[in-house]
Amino acid sequence: MKILVTGGSGMVGKYIVDELLAHHHSVGVLDLLPPKQKDVRFHHVDMLQLPDVEDAVAGYDAVIHSAGIPHPLNDPADRVFFVNVNGTFNVLEAAARNGIKKVVFTSSESTLGFAFMKNRMVPEYVPIDEQHPLRPQDPYGLSKVIGEQICRSYTLQYGIRTICLREPWIWVPEAEQLQFYQSLIDEYRNWHKNLWTYVHVYDVARAHRLAVETELEHLHEVFFITAAKNWTGRDSSELLREFYPEISTIRESFIGSDAIISHQKAKQLLGFTPLYSSDHLLRP
Repeated sequence: MKILVTGGSGMVGKYIVDELLAHHHSVGVLDLLPPKQKDVRFHHVDMLQLPDVEDAVAGYDAVIHSAGIPHPLNDPADRVFFVNVNGTFNVLEAAARNGIKKVVFTSSESTLGFAFMKNRMVPEYVPIDEQHPLRPQDPYGLSKVIGEQICRSYTLQYGIRTICLREPWIWVPEAEQLQFYQSLIDEYRNWHKNLWTYVHVYDVARAHRLAVETELEHLHEVFFITAAKNWTGRDSSELLREFYPEISTIRESFIGSDAIISHQKAKQLLGFTPLYSSDHLLRP
């Protein structure tokens, strides 16, 4: 399959490209920086320029859209929103103009609103699944909610298969990050907003490949892609009692250090099971 990866030179995108190449797909990268891989086609394109995106997309069977600003902390709010929303629109519009029938969108658990909340919110139930309300209070989470709606709209209008993968904090095996991850575990009390949920980048890459390869019953789907356990190693129910005592609904199936955000829908429909944990990063 010929697959174009937007943002394929980025921190997460490069692992997606590696995964696709390892499974014998033909891969192109749309980015402002060249990819590290030699056996891919490089499109030096700004995703905010629709005519250029339209030209780059031509000839591919599917697009994985992972380009964008990855959080709201380092850029002005208007830039985060503008880049992410308009870039996603351009990719879907370019796909529609080229008759491409599948787009996988790298969304985020920030759609839920907890990670960057300004005013306190509490999960309505645990484990959180794809039916949970989306209440973002920041430009990044909002941009991802709108990105998902853009995908849904193009599915309705053009019959494009769109799959949105909501990933939490993506942990990578990069040397400069490992000490930071250890500090997170040591200071877990300071990180309750993201519900101590994460995912290894290898699992993220595999989830994107599965989303491209799997033919689902419904043309538009949304999935959480998470690690199996929280990253503290502590009992999740105890964490919730301490930091979110208002929660009234905790399902009986939720035990031990289970991730507070569930990947069960992805397991059932995509065949996705997380294979990696923080141990693979911090205790190799």
